Amino acid sequence: MKKTFHSLTVAALLLGATGVCNAAWADSRSAEVRLVATINNSPAFQPIIWKVFRVDGEGKPVHVEGQPYESTRHVFTISSLKPGRYTAIAKRNGQSERRRDFYVMADTTNKISIPVD
Repeated sequence: MKKTFHSLTVAALLLGATGVCNAAWADSRSAEVRLVATINNSPAFQPIIWKVFRVDGEGKPVHVEGQPYESTRHVFTISSLKPGRYTAIAKRNGQSERRRDFYVMADTTNKISIPVD
């Protein structure tokens, strides 16, 4: 009887510790997003002004620790985005903006192409 109680207590403690670790790991999970501007289905190789917004009702630009949320290259990589819905805006040479909505899942690498032609 004592052995059974001891085994159950140890199992409960291990499961509790595992649950706490998994919850902390789930909160820290993020994804990489690579935005690519294209012209005729090929990389644009022209300056593109990028803006990335999280779709959460606030409409504020994404702030990524240590990285800007704007770039002027035809490829823009954000190495750590939290899971959720986002909108990317690309603008080339003062032309009209092109938008693309996308969804980010945890622990993924996402390539988002936006035609700017």
